[in-house]
Amino acid sequence: MAEESAGEKTHAPTERRLAQAAERGDVRRSQDLPKAAAIAAFTLLGLGAAAGLGLRLLNLFAAALAQAGTAPLAAASGWANAIFATLFPLLALLAAIALAGSIVSGGWVFALNLLLPDFSKLMPQSGLGQVFSGHGFSEHGKSILKFLVIGGAGAAVILLSRAQFAALAMLPFPAPGAVLGMALHTLTIICIVLVVLAAADFALQIWLHRQKLRMSDAEIREEMKDAAGNPHVRSRQRALSRKLARARQMQRIPEASVVVTNPTHYACAIRYRRGGDRAPLLLAKGVGLLAEEIITRARAHGIPVVQSPPLTRAIYRHVEPDDHVPAALYRACAEVLAYVWRLQRWRAQGGAKPLPPKPQEGEIEISRWTG
Repeated sequence: MAEESAGEKTHAPTERRLAQAAERGDVRRSQDLPKAAAIAAFTLLGLGAAAGLGLRLLNLFAAALAQAGTAPLAAASGWANAIFATLFPLLALLAAIALAGSIVSGGWVFALNLLLPDFSKLMPQSGLGQVFSGHGFSEHGKSILKFLVIGGAGAAVILLSRAQFAALAMLPFPAPGAVLGMALHTLTIICIVLVVLAAADFALQIWLHRQKLRMSDAEIREEMKDAAGNPHVRSRQRALSRKLARARQMQRIPEASVVVTNPTHYACAIRYRRGGDRAPLLLAKGVGLLAEEIITRARAHGIPVVQSPPLTRAIYRHVEPDDHVPAALYRACAEVLAYVWRLQRWRAQGGAKPLPPKPQEGEIEISRWTG
């Protein structure tokens, strides 16, 4: 029973699952939305611009018929080009509206796997399976429903306007404007019904697509595991990151002005260049074997190593490499740097060797708001 419930798809699809389906080209498009948009645009724009468009076409056809039999053959291509130029803006607009409707219904999807031939679709049983499947029956039912609704809307409009239609039938020569107006009114109502049906189909397709992609508890757990990554891989990545960070720190030790130590545990390499650094800058820090390596490399490059346990512990706890030390540590750093400068002057000029600063006891307090 537990295994059966674990396989039930009770969860809505995640964004990752939807994205993966889109990459495979598995999107549910509404076939009615682009059709309804194109029909509505053709009806409203075509009939709305029928007067001017019809007049231009009438003049073109009249000129062509007037010169029929007398004009050279080359004139035919000119008439065809003129007719095409007259109709092209309307046809291009309809194509753009149909394309926009398709993109709105399913989004822009470029999946190469959909271009691969699928010979299984050529088998008769595949086609019959689609016709007599639940999806096929639902599509047939939708078609019948659309026929009844659209036909009923058109019949209702004609029935409500029967007096106007009867009046036009009594006239020997009805006014073209009146006929066009009644036709436009009827077709506008039908187009509104088409758009409403297309919007309903659009919502239905989205719901069906999400129902198809629903996930079980096991699938949710598997996706979370994939998103978080393998624990062993994460551990390896963290170890590699620490190794790279340690290597970067070791490369910067030659830039240090001094290395302060807590003799047995900690070591911090600090740089301060008068006129270049606004405050002492931590280049590297380490504890245990890493601290020993920092001290060894510093001595190999002739960088002074000074014992200052409270300062070293404070820097190690509160400062990261490539950050400046906080203001609370300026005085302790200044004492160490002053000793380093005196030591450099003694090496260059001789005289009495300077004494290192006396190691302090206790801890240096640093406020959390200290920058």
